[in-house]
Order: sequence, then C-alpha cells, then structure tokens
Amino acid sequence: MWRHYVYLHRRNDTGEVFYVGKGSSRTRSKRICYERAQIAHKNPVWRRVIAKAGGFSVEIVAHFATDPDAQAHEKVLIAKYGRRDLGCGSLVNFTDGGDGHCGIVVSDALRAKRSANSRGPRSEAWVKSIRASRKNGGNGGVVKKGDKLPDAWREAIAKGQRGPNNYMRGRCGALSPVGREVVNTDTGERWPTVEAAASAHGLKMKTLYNKLSGHRANDLPLRFAA
Repeated sequence: MWRHYVYLHRRNDTGEVFYVGKGSSRTRSKRICYERAQIAHKNPVWRRVIAKAGGFSVEIVAHFATDPDAQAHEKVLIAKYGRRDLGCGSLVNFTDGGDGHCGIVVSDALRAKRSANSRGPRSEAWVKSIRASRKNGGNGGVVKKGDKLPDAWREAIAKGQRGPNNYMRGRCGALSPVGREVVNTDTGERWPTVEAAASAHGLKMKTLYNKLSGHRANDLPLRFAA
C-alpha cells in the first residue's frame, strides 16, 4: 500500500467532518494519524471543536503513490466540504490544501502584528547572536550584499577538489559514476556513454543528451539503456 494518504477528522458528537488533511507514514495506521493530531495540531479552532465535541475520530479515505497526488485529492475534499472561515462549510482548515498555504486567510489583527514586529527594534539577544555568528565567519542568517563563505571554508572546499583529493579524478567517460549507457533500439548497438554515442552519430553530446532526456524531440532510435 502507498505511504501518502488523505484523512478526515469527524466530531464525536455529530459525526460531522470538520478537518481534511494529508500525511505520509510507512505504517499508514489510524492510530498514528490520531496521535500525531493530538500532539502536533496547532489550529486553535480545531482544538476548540474537539473540546466541544468530546473528541474526534480519524478516517483515512485514500492512499497515493506520490505526495502531489495526495495534495490534489486534499484540495478536492476541502472544496467539497467547504471552509468555515470562508462561510461555506464545516471545515476548520485555514487553507485550500495542497501545499499548506494556498488560499490562506490572514486576519487583520495578525497582519497588524506582523507589520509592527517587522518595524520594531531588534532584541539585544538577536543582535548579539548575529554579531557572534559574523565574528565566527558566518552571516547569522541575515545575508548582506557581498556576503560570501569564510576564506577558511572556501579553502577547505577547494582542497577537496584538487588533484587526487577530487573523487572524480580520472573517472570520466565510461568510468564516471553518473555515466549512462545508450542503446540503438533498431540495431541493439550500445555505447557506454552519451559522449560515445554522440561521437558515433556526429552530434554534440549536449544535443544528444537533451534528446535522450526528453528536453528536445528525439527523432533517433537511441535511448538510455534500462
């Protein structure tokens, strides 16, 4: 069974669906889903609902191979049940689903609070942490024009790329760990690398690679070997 899933939360008192969510777990059990919600859910409206309803139940409604598929189904269900903050349904979700931010409604009070925080003076602890980080060669998470890695870091990185220290030294062509074999599907002829196949057909390596990878239309019987 696939690991990505979409679930519903239902009120214990009425059975009404009040939340739609998605997650991923190798166990895919309702117990895991329930425990995670109890511990980590930060939606205050969600907590007020379960307090009033005497708890909630979990219903896992679908499983998917990929997270984008789960996101798409989550959006469909949120649109189906409707969001309470938009006055069109029972859900306490604050977003339209998908990436977790699409359609979020930010209250005027929160906007004002964020605006005030951005204009206010930085705390002394924040200033000290930035100064300490910059003193040690970092940028403290605040990137300024001209910022670059400390010289000691740059030298250590460069040292690992020079001469015998370079893990790719001498590993070009068929010896490259990222090289891919190319096959002619008509004749069965094979070449160990894209470069070798391109040379045999009088093409630039980049041109052939783009054809093989699907970035350009491929009018040749050449394919990456399975």
